[in-house]
Amino acid sequence: MVLKIKFGALLTMCGEPLENGELVIEDGEILEVFAKVDSAETEETLDLSDYLLMPGFVNAHSHLGLTALAKRISPSRNFAEWIRELIPLNSAMKDEERMQGIGVGADEMMSSGVTGLADYVADSTLLNPISRLGFRNVLFLEVIGFQSEKAETIAREVERILIDNSSICSLGIAPHAPYSVSAKLWGRLNELAREYDCPLSSHLAEVDEEVAFLDEGKGPLVDLLKDREVFDANWQVPAMTPVRYLNSLGVLNGLIAVHCNYIEDDMEVLKAAGAGVVFCPKSTHWFGRTHILPARKMLDIGIPVALGTDSMSSNDSLNFLEELRMADKLLPDVSRKEILIMATRSGAEILGFPCGKIESGQKADIIGFRINSKPNNWWDVPFEPQRQKVDFYMVNGKVKN
Repeated sequence: MVLKIKFGALLTMCGEPLENGELVIEDGEILEVFAKVDSAETEETLDLSDYLLMPGFVNAHSHLGLTALAKRISPSRNFAEWIRELIPLNSAMKDEERMQGIGVGADEMMSSGVTGLADYVADSTLLNPISRLGFRNVLFLEVIGFQSEKAETIAREVERILIDNSSICSLGIAPHAPYSVSAKLWGRLNELAREYDCPLSSHLAEVDEEVAFLDEGKGPLVDLLKDREVFDANWQVPAMTPVRYLNSLGVLNGLIAVHCNYIEDDMEVLKAAGAGVVFCPKSTHWFGRTHILPARKMLDIGIPVALGTDSMSSNDSLNFLEELRMADKLLPDVSRKEILIMATRSGAEILGFPCGKIESGQKADIIGFRINSKPNNWWDVPFEPQRQKVDFYMVNGKVKN
C-alpha cells in the first residue's frame, strides 16, 4: 500500500529543510520526497502539515540490560571503583527485575524518538526479547576475558551464540575494552566478526586509567583485575595508547569505538582504519568528565561521530532528546544541524542501517514534532527544552500510536 504524508517541514539530513511538501511511502520504504503537495488526496493520505518530520534517532550505544540499576550507583572517585560497585549489583539483579527495566528503558527511548538501536548484551538469553522491542537494531554480544588461556573457549562460545541466534536478530560482537579482553581473544573475535559478517564494537580510550594501564601497566585497573583474580600474569605491557594498541593487533579496521575521550594524537590512525565513534553526552556529564571526545576535530577530518545513551548505571535517563541538549551544551563548537546528523544519519551509517536520512530507497523510520508556529530555524526544534517526547513515530513505514 502506498501512503502519502503531508508535512509542514522536513529535515532530510541530506540538505536544507523542506517546507509544505509530501512524502510517499510504500512497503516500509521511502519512494519519493516532493517539495510540494499533490492536490489529489486518497484514503491513504496522512495530514501532518502542522509537523516537522525527520529521520528517527539512532541510539548507537546502550546497555538496556542495566536499566534497572537506575539511581543505584553514583560516580566514584575513579573509574575502577565505579566498576567495582557495578559488578555485584548487576550480578544480584533478578531476571524479572532486569526484564522490567529493559521494557521501561525501551519505552523511554521510543517516546523520545529512538527508532534505531545498538545495544550491548552480556547475556545471550536477552537477545530475543530485546530484538522484539520494535527498534531497528543490532545487538552486540559483550565479551570479557583478559586471561589468554581462556580465549579459545570464550571464542567458541561466542561462535555458538552467533550460529544459534542468526535467524533471530542482527548480531555484532563487542570485546568490552582493551583492558578487559586479551590480545588473543581480540584476534579471535575479530576473525569471527569477519567470518560471520558482524560489526565489531568496543569501549575505547574512555578514561586516563585505561591509558595508564596500556602504556605503563599500572593503576587502578590492574588492581581491579588482580582483586577479581582475572589478571594474566604473563601479560606484556603494550606501552601504547589504546587506539595504537588495537591497531597493532589488526582489529581497529571498521571498529565502532565508543567514548574515545583520550585520542588526541591518534585521530589520523582512527581515520585510516575507517573506524566510527560514538559519543555519549549525558554519561560523560554524569561522570563529571572534562576530558571528552574531540568531536569538532573528528568531524573536520572526516571521522563519523554518532550519539548514544550508554546505560542507567551512568546516566539519569534514556531520553534521547535530553542527549541532544547535553551534546549541544558539551560541544559548543558543533552546530545543531551537525548534532542532529550525528543522532540520525551518522549513527545509521556506522551501524549499517538503511535509514537515518529521508530520500528515495531509505527505510521509512520517521519521527515528528507538532509545531504551533514557524520557528526561526527548523534545526532548533528538537532542542527546545519543553520537548520530552516526539508527537509522531514510525518504524519501517508502520506508525506507532
